[in-house]
Amino acid sequence: MVIRPATISDLVQVYDMLNALRQESIWGGIPVEPVQAYVHVQLVNILQNPNQRLIVADREGEIVGLCGVEMATHRFLPGLTYLAEWAFYVLPRYRGFGVGKMLWNDVLHWGKAQGAYGACYGKITKLTDKKCVEEIMWRVFVEVPSHA
Repeated sequence: MVIRPATISDLVQVYDMLNALRQESIWGGIPVEPVQAYVHVQLVNILQNPNQRLIVADREGEIVGLCGVEMATHRFLPGLTYLAEWAFYVLPRYRGFGVGKMLWNDVLHWGKAQGAYGACYGKITKLTDKKCVEEIMWRVFVEVPSHA
C-alpha cells in the first residue's frame, strides 16, 4: 500500500470514490447529481493548488482510499491557518486495516509542515438508514500563535 499525491490519471477512480462517499453520507440525500466534467475541472484545480492536498492509497494500481484537505485561514483571526478536510473515504473492503490512519497521518504531517495550528475534520458518529452521520471536530497541534 502506497500513500501518494493524486495525479491526473487517478481522477476517474477519485470521482467514483467521491460519489461512493456521497452515497454513504448524509450528502446522498441531496437531490443534486454531480456533473463529472465540473468535478474533473475542480479536481485538476486542486492538484495544481499548493494550499490543497489530495492523496490516495494505491494498492497495485487500484485506488482504495483518498483524503482531500486544504489550508484555511480563520475568518476572524487571519494569523491562524488550519487544515480543513473536505473528503475522506476508504473502500468498504479495506476498512479496518489502517488505510484511513495512513491517509490521515500523511495529511496531518503535510498540514503541520505548512504551518497549520490545527485541523478541522468530520468524525463519523453513527449510521442511520445506512447513511453516515458526522460531527465536525477540531484537533489543535500547537498553542495558538501570539501573532494571531
